[in-house]
Amino acid sequence: MWARIPRDGTFYRGLGKLSVGYWGKPCECACMHCKGRGGGGAGEKRPPDNPRKLVSYDDAVRVARRFDEWRRAKGYDMVMSFAGGDTPDYPGVFDEMRFAYQLYGRNGFACNGMRMRTEDELDEFFREAKDAGTRIVFTTFYGTRAFHDEFARRRGDFDLMVNTAKAVARHGMRNYHTTFLSKSTTPYLEELIAFLEELPGERRIECRPILNKTEVLTDECERYTRAEYEALPEHLRKRNHYRMDTRAAWRDYVAAGRFEENTFDFDHLDTMIDVGDMDLDEFYAHSVEEYLDGVIEAEVEKRRSTPSMMALAEEYAAYRTDSELLFTLFDMQMEWKYLWRQTHPGIIPHYAMVN
Repeated sequence: MWARIPRDGTFYRGLGKLSVGYWGKPCECACMHCKGRGGGGAGEKRPPDNPRKLVSYDDAVRVARRFDEWRRAKGYDMVMSFAGGDTPDYPGVFDEMRFAYQLYGRNGFACNGMRMRTEDELDEFFREAKDAGTRIVFTTFYGTRAFHDEFARRRGDFDLMVNTAKAVARHGMRNYHTTFLSKSTTPYLEELIAFLEELPGERRIECRPILNKTEVLTDECERYTRAEYEALPEHLRKRNHYRMDTRAAWRDYVAAGRFEENTFDFDHLDTMIDVGDMDLDEFYAHSVEEYLDGVIEAEVEKRRSTPSMMALAEEYAAYRTDSELLFTLFDMQMEWKYLWRQTHPGIIPHYAMVN
């Protein structure tokens, strides 16, 4: 479902992947782990003098189509993606799904935070989504009904997710349910998963940790020690596909160079453009090459200003490495770059793809 940069191909100045995004409608939840509504997690904080701007689908797709037509006319192998956020309730979303499928075969989407709908409204929505090429729908469950609604900060959200899953199944699509392995969710997981397994249709259920994000780190009271994690039922641990280890173990793993990062790979660049941040008059007044030159130069400068993971592992080698709590490698990147940003205000680093 997600296209990677081709390792061999014809790129414009090393640009192997361009993501065009826009903000179509705010999420209607305020989940405790997501800073989008003040709770803590996903997305970059915006300064008060530069708020995120809502963008129409028509404006966004016109930008994306111009890039797409240019890359095809020039014969560039650049991968393109196109998506709106935060939630699929904005006008044009089904056209967006069709266009995204043409670009890179995307055939699924997440529906968290959409407006409340009746069962009839859900049927209509997912009928149109299937017609637009959707085959997989992602939903998130934090616990059983009362806890989930409290976590999502919206009464009725659990029932909305359940009714969504039922509508998805009725239309012959596959559900992908995400649940979270954390201290607060642990008491609810077995009952929740048993409930989800009884819902109709084809599904996959994953348990994953609540991960650190770019400016908000997960409360450590949510994390397990190894002994606590291994005491969880085996079927829950098997649903978690993230490797977890202590800070000290990850520090040593990174310091030994036992992974690959793309920070300084200037031959296979990937970057994202938020249409809401663009000066559209300037964009259309210049050729695509002239506009992308500025985008590429900014991306290269950001990467050159960002320490490597190995450098960060060395810089923060002693930071709380006596802790027995478990983290993922993604968590470590977020934590180290969070710490680095505290001494480098105003600089947003490149967040690497790490394998």
